[in-house]
Amino acid sequence: MVISRRALLASAVAAAFVSEQCGRKLASRYFGWLFIASAGEKALAVADLSDFRRVTSIPLPQAPAQVFRAGKKVFASCPEGRAIYEIDPESFRIAGKIAFPGRIAGCAVCPDDSRIAVLVEQPAALHLVDPASRKVTARIALSATPGLINLTDTVAALSMAGGTTITRVSLVSAKVIGSTEVGFRPGVLRVHDDARLILAGASDRGEIVTVSTDSGALIARLPLAFTPARFCFNIDNGHEGGQMFVTGSSGDEIAICSPYQSEVEQTIVGGRTPFAMAVGATGDQNLLYVTNPGSGDLSIFDIDTRMLAASVHIGGKPGEVLLTPDGEYALVVNQESGDVSVVRVQTVLDKKNKVKPLFTVFPTGANPQSAAIVPALRAG
Repeated sequence: MVISRRALLASAVAAAFVSEQCGRKLASRYFGWLFIASAGEKALAVADLSDFRRVTSIPLPQAPAQVFRAGKKVFASCPEGRAIYEIDPESFRIAGKIAFPGRIAGCAVCPDDSRIAVLVEQPAALHLVDPASRKVTARIALSATPGLINLTDTVAALSMAGGTTITRVSLVSAKVIGSTEVGFRPGVLRVHDDARLILAGASDRGEIVTVSTDSGALIARLPLAFTPARFCFNIDNGHEGGQMFVTGSSGDEIAICSPYQSEVEQTIVGGRTPFAMAVGATGDQNLLYVTNPGSGDLSIFDIDTRMLAASVHIGGKPGEVLLTPDGEYALVVNQESGDVSVVRVQTVLDKKNKVKPLFTVFPTGANPQSAAIVPALRAG
């Protein structure tokens, strides 16, 4: 009889679950849903996070690229279908459709959930959508095919596909307010609202630039030992803080940058090939979660001490990591199978545990593109 890897993991998880029940206080249940955009299934896979199991899938006309929340609403983008679909989070059905004139290059939601910004390739434009009515409220023509987008409630930063400039768009006036030449093609882009800065990482060299969101002036160039690929800010009292963590397309390092001082403070070892990141607070600890596809691990760092707090072997090729809002669980999505490994944070941080067990593993959808946690409208 052939036993699958998933079955082996499930048996190991069952033993860990029994140990969890017998040896320490049970974790509280989180009432919410995990939505995963599965390109392999052309659907959104849905899992119940109160008992960590897949419950259904929502078929879509085309393969989804992003799934995201805007307030209490859930949306999925289908670039080839030139559409965004609203999903009813109670009935798990398509509730509506927003059509666009061209292929969708990317979407982003304002932090206050007031608008969805949608980049469209042809004709090149940024569309602003009211999520409540599903109506396009503004269309901003762009000079070239758009690439990346990141935004605050008032300003969006864009890069153009193959271009070396960063374009600033006012979301208040719905107008382009300027462009800045940075000398490289951006591979990653973030806006720091409090610092009034745009941070862009080069796609082909070890460099980050900082650009003023107000004037468009290039403030500084920060050299790195690797090519940056992903940014993650720490959170301070609900706002993006003074530390930005950077992982690359290769190597084993994490760079820690200060947006306010426009400098690289420190470089630390982040495990084997650090990839996706998330930040969260558990008790009195501020934590950085980093997936390691090179070793199949999840590394957890104490942000204040910048030391490794725990490492959990996930197996496979861990990709995106999400945290439940209660801080109890870290969810790690396998980049290929879509299997989700669940880590109970307090258990793995307990220094008495020499072996850091997984809490459970459950399947979702193959070839996952994006994931979002949606609180249940009614608990239980």
